Amino acid sequence: MQLTVNTFYPCENTNLQIASNEKLHVETSPAGGNIVLDRQKYDVSIWSHYDFFVADIYHECEDVLVIILKFSQDERYISVHYGILPFVKTRLCFPLKAVNGEKLFLDRYPGSLQCVLRGDSSIDRSKIDDFSIETIPSQKGRKFEISNFQLREDKPEFLCDRKPYIDEMGQLAIRNWHSKTSSLKELEEYLQKELHHQNKSDNNELSRFGGWKELQFRKTGFFRTEFDNEKWWLVDPDGYAMFSTGIDCIQPYDTMKVSGMEHLVSWLPDKKGKYESAWTDHSFSYAVANMIRAYGNSWWEKWAEIITNRLKEWKMNTIANWSQREFIKFSQIPYVYPLNDFPTTKMNIYRDFPDVFSDEYDVKAKEFAQQLHPLKEDPLLVGYFIRNEPHWAFVDGLNLTELMMEQSFPFESKKRFIQWLMEKYETITHLNESWGASFSSFEHIVDEYQYERIVNENREKDFASFNRILIRRYVELPSNYCKDVDPNHLNLGMRYAWISNDDLLEGCEVFDVFSINSYQLKPVADQIDHISKKLNMPVMIGEFHFGAADVGLLAYGIRAVATQADRGKAYRYYVEQAATIPGLIGVHYFQYNDQAVLGRFDGENYQVGFVDVCQRPYEEFIEQVKMAHDRIYSIRTGVEMPLSTPPVEIPKTGF
Repeated sequence: MQLTVNTFYPCENTNLQIASNEKLHVETSPAGGNIVLDRQKYDVSIWSHYDFFVADIYHECEDVLVIILKFSQDERYISVHYGILPFVKTRLCFPLKAVNGEKLFLDRYPGSLQCVLRGDSSIDRSKIDDFSIETIPSQKGRKFEISNFQLREDKPEFLCDRKPYIDEMGQLAIRNWHSKTSSLKELEEYLQKELHHQNKSDNNELSRFGGWKELQFRKTGFFRTEFDNEKWWLVDPDGYAMFSTGIDCIQPYDTMKVSGMEHLVSWLPDKKGKYESAWTDHSFSYAVANMIRAYGNSWWEKWAEIITNRLKEWKMNTIANWSQREFIKFSQIPYVYPLNDFPTTKMNIYRDFPDVFSDEYDVKAKEFAQQLHPLKEDPLLVGYFIRNEPHWAFVDGLNLTELMMEQSFPFESKKRFIQWLMEKYETITHLNESWGASFSSFEHIVDEYQYERIVNENREKDFASFNRILIRRYVELPSNYCKDVDPNHLNLGMRYAWISNDDLLEGCEVFDVFSINSYQLKPVADQIDHISKKLNMPVMIGEFHFGAADVGLLAYGIRAVATQADRGKAYRYYVEQAATIPGLIGVHYFQYNDQAVLGRFDGENYQVGFVDVCQRPYEEFIEQVKMAHDRIYSIRTGVEMPLSTPPVEIPKTGF
């Protein structure tokens, strides 16, 4: 079904023109803007009759355009964030079933970048009563064109107009900047020279594990934590105090998903032959191809030598999450480790939250812990993360009990809930009196629940209590099995994306360190102190980053500044402020490489790396990184004051 463009009207901060050829020309202010479907001219119930919403987007902005599709039902909403490249017409395709909220990240279609859901847990597709197309704030106002609106029962043909968007080294071809590598010859000469660069930094004040020799605690042979009555410390195997600074994703690959983006690539080698090791499935790494150009078959050893040297020069004391195992072994630098395949069940309650009281979850949790066996005697292992950013926790105030009861599937956790109610109320009469309900028996609550959707304060309290029981079981069971297998190393937690309420802290007493990813200008000291005191353990930040707008990528990440010099100041401000927080023992930066111009596996394409695709470090950035690391312990012990003023932040282009 073709949607006519005159069914849309502009809202605040938006100008809208309709071309004679059925195109919308939209112009927004830097604050962002939106256009809304006019319900007076269109029957919005039509959403339930089709499977895909389709529209063509074109813009000539300086960076990625973030387009948001927002579907509303009463007070609930689901918003879908898409990244759209400039100067390339892109056919956006949204599967309407996704408004059920079961997937946080949607599959990429040809030409598009990352697609992420936000909002409530779900909405009813047959009851959508509002639809809008929005943009987020940006440095300048946005001008873009939308055409070919369709509701379809099948996927469309996708646009694949040939446009060489990146050069043969993987750099953005449509822009120049001061540090851009101009030729293959320059690339090879630089990398050969870099191989002979020697680390001249003096690290005599640090122990063999990177600890600070000026402060020593009890030696145990493994990393642990210590509270000195004022602040928490990470303690290295020789007993020296440590504040962990590290980089995530230290690996040679900056893989770009090639499938669906072939029309934008100027050079792509065969999957067999000289560049075979630059390929992984449907992705290609230009960073690896550039190393092969310079070093041939011995490229990996040369890369590992260069990176080890750089990390020591930059005074990084930890190899952070998702880094290459082979490199960890080569470098002999302390590291953290992400466990794989967190236990799930055939039927989850919501997104990746499993049926935690099922035997299946117990069996898989026990199997999950076995991967620690080969690591349990390694003194270089700081600790392990049991998972990263649970997708279910992206919905603030999520009512897992409600979602479980709304489903017909016979979850074991549902049976446990009924048992919990029986133990609390003893008789169905007592429960009915408390809830204002009329269930015939405990055994029939599941069958009769659909007819007893009562809004009742006591019922809500019971649901909230059992929510906490579910989360506690989710956390404790795999954590206890992990400690059984490996009692030597620190359980570093789940790396939550954020903490919307204290329910997410349920069961976390079994961790040794609570981890959180914190994309702010500086760590939130009050939140970290609250978590640390409530759980009686230190906190580690697993991710933060800053991107800049002055080099060859089109998206600047979740936090952004104008220049590489500003990035350096932002890093220094973040790390030095972190060093003053008593409950914090480390901050890890995301990530080592810039992401690919045309997007990694999910389409994320941020300029947030320490190095570009040609393995050139961003020197203005790194000078401030080194300064922060030089000052950490004097700041943490109160000898020096941290940098007090951050650089000016610019609007993000995060999806």
